[in-house]
Amino acid sequence: MYNYIKGKIVELELEKNLCIIEVYGIGYEIYVSKNVIEKLNVGQEIKFFIEEIVGGFYSGGLPSLYGFLSKEEKQIFLAFKNNLSNVGPKKALEYLDKVSKNLTEFWLAVQSKNYKTLTSLFGFRQSSAEKIISSLYETKSVKTKVLNEFSGINVSRYEEIFSALINLGYKEYLVRQVTNEILQKNSNVKEISELIKLALNKISEIENRK
Repeated sequence: MYNYIKGKIVELELEKNLCIIEVYGIGYEIYVSKNVIEKLNVGQEIKFFIEEIVGGFYSGGLPSLYGFLSKEEKQIFLAFKNNLSNVGPKKALEYLDKVSKNLTEFWLAVQSKNYKTLTSLFGFRQSSAEKIISSLYETKSVKTKVLNEFSGINVSRYEEIFSALINLGYKEYLVRQVTNEILQKNSNVKEISELIKLALNKISEIENRK
C-alpha cells in the first residue's frame, strides 16, 4: 500500500494519461487525470498521493497506480469510483477533471448540500449528486478546504444567502457570483439580513449594467 510517491518525471504518455516517475532507480507508472498531465513536464520533481487499484481500465487485471496532487483530489476520485454506479477509475478521473475546473464551487455544493449546483453546473444526475454529497459531506478535509478557500467564510451563511436569493427568483450563476463576492468583502457583517440586502444591491447593480 502506497501513501505517496515523490520523484522525478522521466516520461509522459499524454494519450494514456500516464506519468512515469523515477525514485531511487525505480520507475513507477502512475495514471493521472488529463487536467494534471497537461501541467507536467519531463524532469520535474513531483509528489503524488497514490491509490493502488487492482484490475483497472488500463491494467488488464493487474494492479495500477493512480496519482493525485492533493489528498482532497484523491478523496473526490475515490468518492466517484466507490459510490457511483458503473464508474471505474477511468470514469472517476474524467469526473475529477470536470469538477477540478470549478473546484471551489464543487466543495461548496457538497458542504452546503446543494444538489442543484451538482446537477446544473457539473452535469451529474440527481442520484449521483446525492451519493457524492453523502460520501464527501462529513469528511474533515472537505470542510477544511472550503474554509481555507474562502479565508474564513462560514458555509452555513453562504447557504442561507444563496437559498434566499434563489427563492427570490434570481439565476443560479448570478447568485453564486454575488454570494461569493459579498461574503469575501463583508466578513465583518454578522447579520444575514444585512448581507442579503448587500447582495440584492449588488445584483441590481449588475443588472443595470446590461
